Amino acid sequence: MAVVSRVASSHTYNMRELNQNTAKVIQEINESGEPALITRQGRPVALITPLANERVEAAVLGAVLDSVAQLNGDESLSEVQNTEEVARELGINY
Repeated sequence: MAVVSRVASSHTYNMRELNQNTAKVIQEINESGEPALITRQGRPVALITPLANERVEAAVLGAVLDSVAQLNGDESLSEVQNTEEVARELGINY
């Protein structure tokens, strides 16, 4: 039901629009900040969620750090630098 309420407030594009104007559609979705419904023959087939303003890189880096700590057998992640510190050391814009 949560997806239905999110779709109700989103923009709608059909497959032809997405196929012929992919870059423009993606840009519009990211600029709107709201998910967009993709339809084929009038039926919903996908929901595209914007990520332009999300901290995707930080989330991925955090997940990698968690995995490395677990693989090394660290009992506590407090021994590992936090995501911001590692990103800063690697020169990643966090």
